[in-house]
Amino acid sequence: MKNFIQRSFRRELLVSFLAVSVLPLIVCCVFLIQMFKVKVGRDFEKKDMELAGAVEQQLMTLFDAYHDAAEELCTDPLVAEALKKESFGKKNEVYRSLYGATAACREMAGFHLYNAGGSCLYSTGNRTYGQTLPVYWGILREAHAHPNDLIIRSDLEIGGDEVLRFARAVTGNSEECSGYFVATMTAEHFAKALSGTYSGQDGICILNGFLETVYSVGTASGETVGDVLRNRFLQGEPLTEIWNNNSIYVSKLGDTGLYSVLIRPHVFTSDTTRSMYTVLLFMAAGSFLLSVGVAIGISSFLSKPIHVLHDAMDEVQEGNLDTHVDMERQDEFGELAENFNIMTKRISSYMEERVRREKELNETQIAMMQSQLNPHFLYNTLDTMKWVAKANHIPEIATLAAKLAKILRTSISSAQFITLQEEMTLVESYAKIQKIRFNGKFDFRYEIAPETEEILVPKLIVQPIVENAVIHGLADADEGHIFVRAYLERKELVIEISDDGCGISDEVIRRLGNRDKEQKNGHIGFYNVDTIIRLHYGKDYGLRAERLAAGGTKVTIRIPVNGSGEPDPGVKNRS
Repeated sequence: MKNFIQRSFRRELLVSFLAVSVLPLIVCCVFLIQMFKVKVGRDFEKKDMELAGAVEQQLMTLFDAYHDAAEELCTDPLVAEALKKESFGKKNEVYRSLYGATAACREMAGFHLYNAGGSCLYSTGNRTYGQTLPVYWGILREAHAHPNDLIIRSDLEIGGDEVLRFARAVTGNSEECSGYFVATMTAEHFAKALSGTYSGQDGICILNGFLETVYSVGTASGETVGDVLRNRFLQGEPLTEIWNNNSIYVSKLGDTGLYSVLIRPHVFTSDTTRSMYTVLLFMAAGSFLLSVGVAIGISSFLSKPIHVLHDAMDEVQEGNLDTHVDMERQDEFGELAENFNIMTKRISSYMEERVRREKELNETQIAMMQSQLNPHFLYNTLDTMKWVAKANHIPEIATLAAKLAKILRTSISSAQFITLQEEMTLVESYAKIQKIRFNGKFDFRYEIAPETEEILVPKLIVQPIVENAVIHGLADADEGHIFVRAYLERKELVIEISDDGCGISDEVIRRLGNRDKEQKNGHIGFYNVDTIIRLHYGKDYGLRAERLAAGGTKVTIRIPVNGSGEPDPGVKNRS
């Protein structure tokens, strides 16, 4: 896949656009959706918890009112006495106590007083008067067993419209049970009690200790909320887990054994989340199409100048250095085209300069070879002269022949470079020949640093300078000295040839400094050496001549040690 993408500039551009547009869009949108879900979910959960707390508080306030009414009536001696023995004279007082104790909560429940036999003698309603309840089982039996507690039972075993009962034994100021206080709640009572605590989308369910439904309203009506919670409890699952896209909040109503369940629509249902991701999908698709269109447009805009430059490069590869790219654009491609044109011009100029330098070097080498006057013939002849001189006991002639033969042997060799030590041995041979010729009127000495001995230099670059010093510098001197010194200075090899002769003229110094090749005037050695060094190492190197204050001339040769041009003098044994 990676190789397939890298084979096309347009595919790379398209992938880049998708990487910087579609992918960040998807990642950011998914992140925002999740953050939005968490934030909104927390806000709604907080509100739902507040509503569930309000429902719990309202019910507990109501149950506390029942408890207070039961406490007042069950400890009243008048009520206890009236339940033991019904008396018409005390009936009004009992009703006054009943209505007075239940005034704050009478609209939320029905209140009744039963005698010890389970018959209803006093009631705030008409339907329950004379009704009987069993005392040997059910809520009255439990109230008799716990005379100081308010017993709460859901009325599932009896039926009727009553859904919840509260009962407590009436004892007066003694421990004997004279009767029972009973409060009953119907669905209508629960509706009044919970009015204003929920909206049309909410549901409230009251469960007993067995998670059986006592009362339900709103969206909880007709739902088996108790069964769902019971199954979750038995399976160890969280009771508040989302159910039918609804959030469930379960609250325990004190020590009543009852539970209130608030059901509210979940803020983020699966349909809502699906809708948000559908919108994200359409946005990503739109961004993808936009990226494709922009990538195609930009690639076409960019590929046109690239094709022009590519065709121009093909022409240069075929050898046409006169190729010129005409591009009117002012951007980087325009600069690239301009630089391409500059590059082709420089390459063309470099090639012309290279050809010129090679031609000039060849001409110089040919001139030097022509000046050698058939060195093979001279070498063989001088070798014959040496043996004839030895046979006739003439050592000077033998020495001249041997040294000259050595010089000629080096000059006709195919190697263009020799070590500095070999060059100085050749120069020393030349000096011995000239000392014999001039009857010892000058002294030759050289000193080279050990680290310079193996450095490669073009052959015959020191000998012509020494020859110039002998012929021109010491021509009229009765006694002279020539000294050659070589050392390293930074990354350059410096060779100094000094003499104490008549000194070089200003005109020669000027011509040498100006590279005046047309007016050599007998200094062909100077110009040949300078030309060879410049052709090999560049125009920054060559000869420099100066007249010494004490008299004489010093010629300095500088060449790079590490090779700033062709060939590299730092590599030994190059041919």
